[in-house]
Amino acid sequence: MGEQAEVREARLRPEFAALYPGLEPGVWQDAAALAEQMLTEHLLRPSPGYMLSDRVLAKEHFEFRGGNHGNRPRIARTRRTDPVI
Repeated sequence: MGEQAEVREARLRPEFAALYPGLEPGVWQDAAALAEQMLTEHLLRPSPGYMLSDRVLAKEHFEFRGGNHGNRPRIARTRRTDPVI
């Protein structure tokens, strides 16, 4: 049997909560789904106080855990520079 890859999760750091209205800080969420949600929000309603960097979920603003970084298929773009799949 193949080993199931652990899901990559992210949570917003409390000190950056004002930049992400509607996102509860400190709550672990699926990182790919959260990145997709954040990219959609940014495209629909850009924040005047925050510009996207090379990552949709800035490592300064979010904590990460889990995930098998080496061999998992990517299902969503996590960086603006990632190719569209």
